[in-house]
Amino acid sequence: MSPINYKVILKGSQKENKDDLSLTFKGIDLEKPIPIPSLIVMELKKLSEKNSDIVAFQNIEEVIKIGSGPSLSGFNYYYIILFTKAKQGEKSGYLIGNVKKQGDILLGTWPFNGQVTDLSLKKIQGIFNHLIQKSEEYNDISLITASK
Repeated sequence: MSPINYKVILKGSQKENKDDLSLTFKGIDLEKPIPIPSLIVMELKKLSEKNSDIVAFQNIEEVIKIGSGPSLSGFNYYYIILFTKAKQGEKSGYLIGNVKKQGDILLGTWPFNGQVTDLSLKKIQGIFNHLIQKSEEYNDISLITASK
């Protein structure tokens, strides 16, 4: 089976090319889903009200699956968390989707060409907990949700 990837189309004005307003995420193994606590989104939204380096906005127009595998029809909504580590300048991002009765699960990582190392539940939860508890160690934290 070919690997699955996801192209997320972001909204823009009519003047922009859709390819210029997209991010491609490297898909992860959905056979062993990694749950993401919904508390993460709520905490990032709260932090964005206090910290100008953290922004939350609605801008996802569409998520397209590239490759063979399960359909995206079971997903209710998506969101993206992007951030830059202040000291290293290293950029990272995660595509998360919500499945009824299963909750939020990790779908993919960004940058697309980046190496995916340890993607265990413990590692991902550690990353998100650190992002919230030590947000001052990051630049440009963005929470992007689907636009209505």
